[in-house]
Amino acid sequence: MRSSSLSQYIELITSFLHDRIPASGFEHAYLDLYLNDKTRWSEVEFSILDELFGDVDAFCADVRLRDPDDLDENQLKQRCKIALDKLSTIITRQYGKSESDLCRDFIG
Repeated sequence: MRSSSLSQYIELITSFLHDRIPASGFEHAYLDLYLNDKTRWSEVEFSILDELFGDVDAFCADVRLRDPDDLDENQLKQRCKIALDKLSTIITRQYGKSESDLCRDFIG
């Protein structure tokens, strides 16, 4: 079921947004999850996950190495929040989970 696959992304993003994992841990976990994901996503789902992949790839923790197009941790969190909102909407519409169910499932 694709819902459980999306749930992995939602749980990872939520953990990062709530400071349960550091940015570097999120970066490595997201890249690993995305690059090894064999799920056949809908165009909308893939677009959200792929855009966040680009954002994660643009993340640079070291300010001395950061280029103007790179993202810092706060910018990455902003992008994650946008992606999470979009993914939550998909879960709600397609799989019947309400926003409060998602909060209970992932925030605790």
